[in-house]
Amino acid sequence: GRGLKSHAYIHSVQLSHHVFLNLHTLKFYCLPDNYEIIDSSLEDITYVLNPTFTAQHIAHLDKQAKLSRAYDGTTYLPGIVGLNNIKANDYANAVLQALSNVPPLRNYFLEEENYSSIQRPPGDIMFLLVQRFGELMRKLWNPRNFKAHVSPHEMLQAVVLCSKKNFQITKQGEGV
Repeated sequence: GRGLKSHAYIHSVQLSHHVFLNLHTLKFYCLPDNYEIIDSSLEDITYVLNPTFTAQHIAHLDKQAKLSRAYDGTTYLPGIVGLNNIKANDYANAVLQALSNVPPLRNYFLEEENYSSIQRPPGDIMFLLVQRFGELMRKLWNPRNFKAHVSPHEMLQAVVLCSKKNFQITKQGEGV
């Protein structure tokens, strides 16, 4: 989206917002000049978008509880962070919070390599649940979050889609 008629380009010229992040490549660009920005100070942003965990880090999650500090100065314990309410999804948030604290499940999903190369038949949308759940686990357990809460929006969208709207965020539900 860096072309002359793209939203990003027009936005950079009209509002003097010149730094943009490509969410697929996780590369930063300066517009309208259209050059890549390589600066280690931006690594915190890409880490928040795609946190990664080593096997050693995962092995120590339950052994040492270390408080982290959010951008606004509040402290939080990774794994024990709030999930944003989006309409009537508090029942789903309770289930997701519970699942995120089951160590074997959590540990499996914190290492994206465990499931990133699983081959699924063409048109199988159910793998979307696996991907989104893994993303949410990594965000919940991220020790470098900007805030002490995360959004489950992508995960909830996958639940709605894969359940053929049996579970929705617009209707109050029961965690059971």
